[in-house]
Amino acid sequence: MTAESAAQDPMMKAQRLAAQGVEVFPIHVSADEAGRWRKVPLTARGHLDASADPQAVADMFFAAPTANAVGVPTGANGILVVDIDRHPGGADGFESIHSAGVELPQTWSHASVSGTGAHAVYAAPAADVTSGAVLPGVDVKAGSSWVAWTGEVPEQWSFTPAPAWSVRRPVARSAAAGVEVAEWLAGNPGEPDTRLLEALAALPVHGAPEWRNDNLLPLALPLVRAAQFSRGGAQAREQFITRYAAGDWSTDENRAAAARAFDKAIEIAGQRSANLDAPVILDDQVTSVAERKAPFAVLTRSDLRNRPRPEWLIDGLLQGAGVVVLAGEGGLGKTFLALDWACRIATGERWEDRAVKHGRVLYVVGEGAEYFEQRLTSWEQFNARDVPEDRLLFVEEGFSLSEAETVDYMREVVLERELDLVVLDTLSQLSVIESENDNAQLAAVMRQARAIRQARPGCSVLIIHHVNKGSGAVRGASAIRDNADTVIVAKAKTGDSFLLSTSSQDNGKSKNAEPLVEGGFFLRSLGGSAVVDRERVASPDAQAIEQALEDGRSHSVTEILLILGDSSEGARRRVQRKLAALAEAGEVTSEGHGRGKLYRVIPSLAQAA
Repeated sequence: MTAESAAQDPMMKAQRLAAQGVEVFPIHVSADEAGRWRKVPLTARGHLDASADPQAVADMFFAAPTANAVGVPTGANGILVVDIDRHPGGADGFESIHSAGVELPQTWSHASVSGTGAHAVYAAPAADVTSGAVLPGVDVKAGSSWVAWTGEVPEQWSFTPAPAWSVRRPVARSAAAGVEVAEWLAGNPGEPDTRLLEALAALPVHGAPEWRNDNLLPLALPLVRAAQFSRGGAQAREQFITRYAAGDWSTDENRAAAARAFDKAIEIAGQRSANLDAPVILDDQVTSVAERKAPFAVLTRSDLRNRPRPEWLIDGLLQGAGVVVLAGEGGLGKTFLALDWACRIATGERWEDRAVKHGRVLYVVGEGAEYFEQRLTSWEQFNARDVPEDRLLFVEEGFSLSEAETVDYMREVVLERELDLVVLDTLSQLSVIESENDNAQLAAVMRQARAIRQARPGCSVLIIHHVNKGSGAVRGASAIRDNADTVIVAKAKTGDSFLLSTSSQDNGKSKNAEPLVEGGFFLRSLGGSAVVDRERVASPDAQAIEQALEDGRSHSVTEILLILGDSSEGARRRVQRKLAALAEAGEVTSEGHGRGKLYRVIPSLAQAA
C-alpha cells in the first residue's frame, strides 16, 4: 500500500476506529529523496494525544490539514504489531521469519506504508511488553509505540494472541540505565532516518573543543529529540559514544561518560523540560583527557575555503542560516511584507527580480490570526499562484521566545517539518521583556532565536519588530542589531509608500551582502485585504539594459556597464540579476559563458510579423 492509498479519507477511518474504542491521532506519511518513508505525528505530544472520543478526534484532524494517515498507539489499544520490512538491498523480514522457523499465526494484517512490507496485528499479553527488533527486517511495535494504520477498519477489535517469540519483556532497572532508557533503546532499532542523520552530521568532529564532559548532555539532546518519533536511536547512541571515546580518548571512563550523558538525555527529552542554553552537569562527572585538550580548534585556509556557505532564501536580502530582523513603524505593512516573502519561499516565486529558494515556512502569528486566510487569498489572487498547504504553516498561540520549553519544542518542529524559515511576528508579542532597553534581556531573547535557527542546517528566523517614532532607529537595546545577521528597516516615504534598507545609514545591517536600498513599495487593497506592490519605475540598471539591447544585436554585461557608467562588481551583479529575470520571463536570450556571455532581445510576435 502506498502513501496515497493510506491517505484515503483519514478522518473517516479515524472516526470508524474511534467508534470501536480505538485511540487514534493524525499523522503525515511521506517518502524522502532516498525512498525512505517518514511517519510524522501532527499533534503536540504525538501518540500521547491519541483519543477515542469522536469530538476530540475531529478536532485533532481539523487542526492538522496535512494529515494523510491515522496513527494508532499499540499499548493503549491492547495490540502488538509485528512489523515486517522488505527493502531493496536490505534485510527481507519475510525471509528472516522463514529461516528462523518461527510461526506467524493467522491474524488481521495489512500492507505497510511502503507497500512492500506488512503489519500483522495481534492481541498483546496482559503483562508489560516493549518494542524492538526481533529478527533482521522484523520489528515488534508494542507498549509505548505506535503504528500507521494503513489497512481497512476491522469489524471487531479482536485479534489472535501474539506468538511467544514476538513478546519482549522490559529490561529491569539498573545503575546504568532505567526502565525508560531501556524501553527507549528497544523501541528505536534499525538504521537512523533522515532527521537523525542530519543531527549526527551536526555533531562536532572528534577532538573538537565542544567534546568535554560538562557539554556531553547538550550534545546528546538533539540526537534524542530527532529520534523521538523515528528509528535508529539505539545506533545513534553507539555512534555518539564512538565519536567521543575514540583515538587518544578511547578509555572506559570516556565511554561511560558518553553513555551516561545519552541516557540522561533520553530521560530529559521525555519530560520536555531541558533548557539547551543552560549548562547541564552530570552528577558523577569524571575527569578525562578530553578536558585537558586545547580549548579551541585551529583551522587552515583550506578548512575555511571548504566550509559550505548557506543558500540565500531571497538572493541578497534574506539569508539562509541567519537571524534576520525586519523593523518598521506600526501600520506600515511589515506583516504583509513578511507574508509576501513567506508565500514566495513556499512557492519558489521570484521577489523583485531576485531568486528565491523553494522551501517550507512556519509563520508564528502574535496577533490577528483571524485575518491571515483572507490575506493569503488576496496574495494568491494578485500573484495568480496557489500557496501549497504543506509549505506554509501557522502557529497562533502557545509560543514564546522567553519560555525555554516552547523554544525547545520549536527546535523539534523545525527539524521534523524540515523548515527553511520561521517568522516570528512580532518580537513584543512573542516574548516577555520588562524593558526593551535592557541589553541582557534582549540578548537572551536573541540567543533563543539563534537556537531555533541552529535546529536545522540552513534554517533562518525572521523577527518582526518596531522602530522608534521620529528617529526611525530599531527600537530597544543595541543587542537586537548586535545579535542579528541582517536588519532590514522599512521606512515610510512620500504618500503611502515605503522603502527597504539594510544600510547602516538607515540603522540597517547586512553582514553577508552589499547594503540594499529599494523603494516604491506600497500596500494595494485587494479582495477585502491588501498585498505588497511596487511602483514600476525603471531603474538606471533597467534603462541601461534597454538602451544596450534596443538595436536587436547581442551585447555583453560589460557593454551595458559602460552605458550605465558603473563598472563595479556590485553593479555587474545587479545587471546580471536583472538579465536573468528577463531571460526567465522569456524577454531575452543568451549565449556563451562567464564574462563572455552575450544577451539579445527576443523579438515579439508583432515585430516578427
